[in-house]
Amino acid sequence: MRRRKGLIFPTYAADDHLGLSKTLVSVHEEHLGSMRGELRDALVSCEELGHDYKLVRGLSALLEERCSFESRAVVSPVDARRAVFEEASGRVVDSEAERNRVLSTVAFRLGVSVINLDRSLYADLQAEQELVGFDRVTPLDLLNEYNFSLVLALLLYAVKLELSYRGRDKGILELAEKLGKCSVGGLHESQRVVVELGSVRGSGYRASQFEEIVSLLTSKRDWTLSAYVRYPVSAGKTYRLEVSHDGDGVMIKPHSRKETPLVRPAPRVTTAIKVKRDIVDVIDTAMKLGVTEAEVVEQLEGKGFLDLGGVMITQGKLLEVREAIESAPDMRFDTLRRLLRGLGCRNPVQLLEALGYTVEWNRDRGQSLVYRVSGMRKVGGASA
Repeated sequence: MRRRKGLIFPTYAADDHLGLSKTLVSVHEEHLGSMRGELRDALVSCEELGHDYKLVRGLSALLEERCSFESRAVVSPVDARRAVFEEASGRVVDSEAERNRVLSTVAFRLGVSVINLDRSLYADLQAEQELVGFDRVTPLDLLNEYNFSLVLALLLYAVKLELSYRGRDKGILELAEKLGKCSVGGLHESQRVVVELGSVRGSGYRASQFEEIVSLLTSKRDWTLSAYVRYPVSAGKTYRLEVSHDGDGVMIKPHSRKETPLVRPAPRVTTAIKVKRDIVDVIDTAMKLGVTEAEVVEQLEGKGFLDLGGVMITQGKLLEVREAIESAPDMRFDTLRRLLRGLGCRNPVQLLEALGYTVEWNRDRGQSLVYRVSGMRKVGGASA
């Protein structure tokens, strides 16, 4: 987001991001029939192509809503694991051949094939769900839907909303009245609706109403949306967001995804999150364990981890990372990537950005240079 002279401007995805959008759509199409974890690995590799990882993840999140995932379990994964562990407990399983003998014995007992038993063992993990359907979207529409999401995200911080459009629409008026204190005016064929929204705190429940009202608005002629948003809330300052049919409005488009639920998650039991590393990728960990990102952050923060925005890290490891960067023989991305991966960081770009660095990408990605652009982020009252 950019703020200038009392106005706030979303960082829209533009035409120069069409290549990335096309790549992400293709990655999803190419992974039909693959496991969710394999799709996730392919998307992570896209984050190191020189694009803002936040944009990659935002676009990927919209594409995930168009995906259908199914568990490949033929028998209950819990029952399958229990049977295999009980069978293996009475013997030494130290080879692939011995493992296959255990699976064959259990499969015969359960009345399934060895292949189906093997597939069922961990099918309750999100990473093991199969991508069975993908509702395709054009690369340009994906960018426009992403921009639409940016506008909706800012509206959650709005304290006042002004809508104007040509014609009459009962649906817009009904939604406006649900959002807050509403007044209606206008001349001739034009309609003007003003909504006082009040405090932005606890406004998450209004998200669906905002999506519906903006979707209806953008279908009208000569429409304009103005919102006074308090973002960030802690700043206590209000900025004006302006979007219109002949301005930034040409870059936004309501979501066209299917209305029916597309993700069929496997049942899971919430357990304590245990990690063996002191640098943790939040999204990757959440997907592997089948929990939400918020659950990962909440549990790890209670175990001495700091949240750098998608990366959780211990204070000791953070000092080690800082020393490694400062003592690096050069600031080439390839050099720093090797150093950070040696310290256990799987996504060096994300960690570098969290620590106030940026990468100036060259055609030869490994020779790209890393620069310090800001101080390290404040985390938990201390400088990270």
